[in-house]
Amino acid sequence: MPALNALAAKAYDANSTFGDRVHFVHIYVVEPHPMRPDVCPYTGSLSENAYSTGRRQPRTYAEREAYARDTKEFITGNQILLVDDLTPGRYDNPVWCTYGTCPNCAFLIRQDGTIDTVQLWFNVGEMEQAVRRLPDRR
Repeated sequence: MPALNALAAKAYDANSTFGDRVHFVHIYVVEPHPMRPDVCPYTGSLSENAYSTGRRQPRTYAEREAYARDTKEFITGNQILLVDDLTPGRYDNPVWCTYGTCPNCAFLIRQDGTIDTVQLWFNVGEMEQAVRRLPDRR
């Protein structure tokens, strides 16, 4: 979050910030390091560590939404926080499953829906350069 907050607030040019030119959207998906007895969705094993949230894997959309509300306080500026669906048997984790089950991935998606840049592990410097390469649409 700190890296995205800094990028969104960073000056893009003399007249705007990155947050003025790009929509920064966070998708709240599965807990990467849930508390016991839940397992890590990436390894299938217990994975409590320094990054653990002290939470179990949510079982309902309402639980996931409540976790997301707690996360919202760490997002600054005009960034958007969305919650991936969690309805077992219906649309269980569609964004996470569609875009890749990575714990810290990032995508730069153009206005026409074309995926411009994919990062399996978010790198703020490389993403900044990718955004700067986009054509000016103002």
